[in-house]
Amino acid sequence: MTKTYVETTVLTDALLKPGPRATAARSAINSFDESQLPVYSIKEMKAGPLHHYVWLHGKLATTGSWVQTLGQLRRMAMTPKRYWVSTAVEALEAGAHMGRKVTLRDLVKKYGGAATDDAVRCDRYRLSLRYIIMSAWRRRRSLTSLVVDELGCYAEANVTEERGLIELGETKCDPKNECSLAADLRKNPEILKTLKNAVEAQPAKPENARRAKVLKELVRLPKEKLTAQQCCHLGDAVFAFFCPLDAVILTTNAKDIGPLAAVLGKKVQGP
Repeated sequence: MTKTYVETTVLTDALLKPGPRATAARSAINSFDESQLPVYSIKEMKAGPLHHYVWLHGKLATTGSWVQTLGQLRRMAMTPKRYWVSTAVEALEAGAHMGRKVTLRDLVKKYGGAATDDAVRCDRYRLSLRYIIMSAWRRRRSLTSLVVDELGCYAEANVTEERGLIELGETKCDPKNECSLAADLRKNPEILKTLKNAVEAQPAKPENARRAKVLKELVRLPKEKLTAQQCCHLGDAVFAFFCPLDAVILTTNAKDIGPLAAVLGKKVQGP
């Protein structure tokens, strides 16, 4: 039996991304006899890509203007949150895919002949994004054969709509004592050391430095509580650590996850 462990990027592609990328991700998942989705993937998707889609939906809803929304995207590109812009552009592409079969006659019938192009574009993209967001959240747990590695400290708050704005609810863990993954991680200090060494061998960048630091502290200070923020910093290492030996990590981020999986005798595969 072939098994896969679905990482955040593939979950995101399957549920949020436009056309071919969504198709490729879903086909890859379905090509395995058994597909496992860790809740960590759901948590990362909600706090990252889904959050950015909701942010863009909110801009369309509050400005009521396609032109003003694009202007805000341009300004966002010049801030520390500029990485949101690439996700927002993908959101717009996904929305465009949904509207390809709409005719001018359809638009006139719905909005009236006097409606401006600016207002119509804004409303159509807002509605498309609303559908994509709500559908993605509704289908997150039915995409794979199994949902595994539940997180006791993560409340999977529902996505709702209030007065035309989408509310994600809490996106972060709220551990009563410490991260619910901590006990399992500490049971295998040698694996943690191996992962730390593998991370340190990767290109120098902030996320790798943070990841290596958390792995080191888990080994060196086993009695210290693992915080929710440290759990987030572990990121790719979580998938390498928890993926079963008889499963393949399905990811579009093989460049970063591949070396971590390899040192543990595990494999990665892209869609």
